[in-house]
Amino acid sequence: MFIINNYKTTKNNYETQGSVTNITILKKNGSELIAKIDTEDLEKVQAMGVWFAEWHKDFNSYLVQNITITKDNKKVKSTKRNIQSVVLDTQSNAPIRHINGDTLDNRKSNLELVNQKEKNEYENIDDETIAVILKDRYGKPQAKALVSVKDLDRVINKRYTWVYSKGYKQPRVIAHIPGGKVYMEDVIMHPSEEERVHHINLNPLDNRRKNLENKLK
Repeated sequence: MFIINNYKTTKNNYETQGSVTNITILKKNGSELIAKIDTEDLEKVQAMGVWFAEWHKDFNSYLVQNITITKDNKKVKSTKRNIQSVVLDTQSNAPIRHINGDTLDNRKSNLELVNQKEKNEYENIDDETIAVILKDRYGKPQAKALVSVKDLDRVINKRYTWVYSKGYKQPRVIAHIPGGKVYMEDVIMHPSEEERVHHINLNPLDNRRKNLENKLK
């Protein structure tokens, strides 16, 4: 085990208050944050070594992270884990949502493994339009796609889970199915192989029928 003298290797302080344990962790600038876990998870959390706070752009907040460095023959391997995956006994890249929005609160009651295959939620805008809520991989609402009411059953069903994709030049609304990636506008308009779907107002998140037309490629 190698030791790096910085905020990632400074020993944590643990304070247990009944069923909850507070952990003092450091940010890169040396300032302290307090993270929270269930006391019943204290042993396995401590066994991982030192925990620190690191900014994560997807969460727009600090996550409680750990780095374990091991040496196998002449190869040095660095493995990063987040505390929520340790608490829930999942892979570190598993999509986990903090229910109350506090990423430092890693009690099991505040953690939820995100089901990335569930149907999208939606809102009624008016008699003709719904807004499909697009979430990121952590279950956080990211954008909304407009759809005509008559296409509700076509796009909201067990087959599709729609997500926001930044795309190359502009955002798109996509779903991943066994056959590959599909676009919401294609599911609605069914273009032929010689056609593509054009968004009349140039907004790819507006998939109302009146904003879509099939055009030759």
